[in-house]
Amino acid sequence: MMNISQIEWCNFTWNPVTGCRHGCPYCYAAKQAKRFSGDVRINKGSSQLRKDENGLYILDNPFKNQVGKVIPDPVGFEPIMHRYRLPMPAQKKKPANIFVCSLGDLFGPWIPDTWIEEVFRACEAAPWHNYLFMTRYPQRYEQMSSIGLLPRSRNFWYGTTVTRSADLDQIVFLPRKQHNQFINIEPLLEEIDISDIDFMDWIIIGAETGNRRDKVKPKREWIETIVTAARTAEIPVFMNSSKELEKVWGGDLIQEFPAELILPEEKPIPHCKKCEYCKITPEGKRGNRHDCMKVGKHIPGRYARTSPTWCPFRNE
Repeated sequence: MMNISQIEWCNFTWNPVTGCRHGCPYCYAAKQAKRFSGDVRINKGSSQLRKDENGLYILDNPFKNQVGKVIPDPVGFEPIMHRYRLPMPAQKKKPANIFVCSLGDLFGPWIPDTWIEEVFRACEAAPWHNYLFMTRYPQRYEQMSSIGLLPRSRNFWYGTTVTRSADLDQIVFLPRKQHNQFINIEPLLEEIDISDIDFMDWIIIGAETGNRRDKVKPKREWIETIVTAARTAEIPVFMNSSKELEKVWGGDLIQEFPAELILPEEKPIPHCKKCEYCKITPEGKRGNRHDCMKVGKHIPGRYARTSPTWCPFRNE
């Protein structure tokens, strides 16, 4: 299944395509790929991997090494399509905010349109989720939009990674009534004036983490400049929690969501064992029998810790 995310602004990360050729020196995804790649030289000789007409790798099933252990990144941080992961959003029935391709750049110029379209179709097969994309190549959004390949569904969110002022020159304008757009200023490497991109729907701010030798520590005034511009344009702001950011800003981080990304709170499932209508009858070695006196039904053992789907309190 998809991974429960440690990223605060999404519920899950889903990586049908991984790998990137941009070469950011602070990239956490590249470090993770190296950690979970195994012996790349040996892996590339496996019949489990195949290449498409562009020379890019494709996996139809999870990659296993010689002893049967699953290797998540068998070719390191090279671009690869994990085709077996495409059905995963549809398998998750509870609505969620899903960060698509957190371990790669789906819209990099090396990725063929056909791969992107496959990912889009998988998203459209589970329309109850929100899908958040991120890229350093937002011009690809514009190109695909111009030929009708960029979905206009309101649960699709198109993000651009910005770390320096020069990155703002690449941002494209997508019609607001057709597409949601946001920027992820992470890591913040210098002061950035975002006053000219008031068409954005959301702004995420984060500091560089990790122990890189040339790690940049953001200044409070850099963050204040962004927040002030966002407030003027009435754009919600979300600050990613990290010791680096909290050291500069303090513990009271701003963490706002656009209304469309606020999911309804999950109602807790009633527990039969704690219910006044649950009759518990000891049955010796077999354990205890549970019966619902409200509806006059036996409660199967597998539901005793939660409640069966017919429980009337589930719908209250």
